[in-house]
Amino acid sequence: MTLAVVFALGAGSYGYAWARIRRLHRPFPRYAPLAYVAGLAAIAAVLYGPLDALADASLSWHMVQHLVLITIAAPLLLFGAPVRLALGALPARAAIPLARALKSVPMRFVAHPLFGLALLTAVLYGTHFSPLYESALENETVHAWEHSLYLLTALVYWTPVFAIAPAPYAASHPLRILALFLSLPMSAFLGFAFYVTNRVLYAHYAGRPDALADQMNAGAVMWLSAGTPVLLALLWCVADWGARERRLGAAFDLSEDSR
Repeated sequence: MTLAVVFALGAGSYGYAWARIRRLHRPFPRYAPLAYVAGLAAIAAVLYGPLDALADASLSWHMVQHLVLITIAAPLLLFGAPVRLALGALPARAAIPLARALKSVPMRFVAHPLFGLALLTAVLYGTHFSPLYESALENETVHAWEHSLYLLTALVYWTPVFAIAPAPYAASHPLRILALFLSLPMSAFLGFAFYVTNRVLYAHYAGRPDALADQMNAGAVMWLSAGTPVLLALLWCVADWGARERRLGAAFDLSEDSR
């Protein structure tokens, strides 16, 4: 229920703000609403479709569910540029304080790529290797809060990587690439821990005749599948870096020609 409320509020607020900026004829990327809707669709597919029932019965499908939230849904929501949309839709008396808050020192700290990586690592390891994960499997309210935590943490991690304007912290491309590279062993070690253990970690799945094999599959999903979105993000970041350098070079050539 918790995530359903957040889902409804996010969809409704975005739709209202998008309609408002269209009425005001303010510029906004055409792809952004499509990306945002795709992000919401990804959330709905894994939390309210058949996959949710599969996740309740299988740890490997549960891992797929979490990976979709963290590596697919969160980036798509960010490409929907919700902060830019809010700044464009809000009246000036509300937009100006929001813009100032985005540039504040605490926000710049939170939006640092390495902080996002540290937070995501702490949340993933802290939930999977603590009683919280078992509690989430047995209690729907705790489970909803766990999903909300994964999604929120993923948004914090991906925000400085993609730096969708107006990003609070425009980190350098090498720093973004470093944060992406460091996330690869983080997910690999987590998956490896599931893969090599010889005991079932969660009592919720212990009744399955293939519980240990299913747990190994969950580790393989985390170990192998989590790296694919990161590699795609690396390619995007390198391409964006090259485009930025070309823009700077063109601007420099233009300034030289105008002398």
